[in-house]
Amino acid sequence: MQTMKKTLKMAFTAGMLLTLSACGNYNSQGSTTEQGEEMYSVNYSATTVNPKEHKRVVIIEGSPRKGGNTDLLADEFAHGAKEAGGSVYKYFLDDFDLKFFGEGDQQRMGQSPMEADEVENLVLQLVDADVIVLSCPVYFLNITGQMKTFIDRTFSHFMEIKDKEFYYITACADPIESTADYAIEGFRGFTKCIPNPTERGYVKAIGMGAKGAVKGTKFMTEAYELGLSINK
Repeated sequence: MQTMKKTLKMAFTAGMLLTLSACGNYNSQGSTTEQGEEMYSVNYSATTVNPKEHKRVVIIEGSPRKGGNTDLLADEFAHGAKEAGGSVYKYFLDDFDLKFFGEGDQQRMGQSPMEADEVENLVLQLVDADVIVLSCPVYFLNITGQMKTFIDRTFSHFMEIKDKEFYYITACADPIESTADYAIEGFRGFTKCIPNPTERGYVKAIGMGAKGAVKGTKFMTEAYELGLSINK
């Protein structure tokens, strides 16, 4: 019996590793199959696909500075989401002891955490969420290290983060919108690997280099209105 359990666990782990490896190999030149079909994609909907009252909204803030532009935008999203009846939980990643993904995360795939650290408990917040907001600035044409490390740490539960609605928030000093797209695609690298995600919208605050520069701009309004949209 123990041998069978061990074999089943190894098979499950191998299957999950193949799934994640495929996601890890995704790039702009390898996003389709040989037949030309989309391999990794995220549904988009201008309206909610999960109408319900009191949605659980989890905001993951990956900025390295509190009061920074994406942090302020995330707060404005939260303001709108609360007005729309959502229960909002915002987590600032720099408040956590965010260790890199390791072998222990791999070994816990598909299992209930027995001695989960605070980061794994945060990952489980995504499992329970209806709406997930990923928020961080563009650093070196990518998402921040904090956000990428957290995304890696979802490994042991990423297949449980299913049927979620996603919003993205980013900001960059560059006034060119395409620069902000690097962070958006960084977020999508995660959402494309989980089951049945739906993208609802994003804020790309460009030309926002100084801390707090986003205050009073149209981007704050955009974030608030996105928050209001969680049940629309």
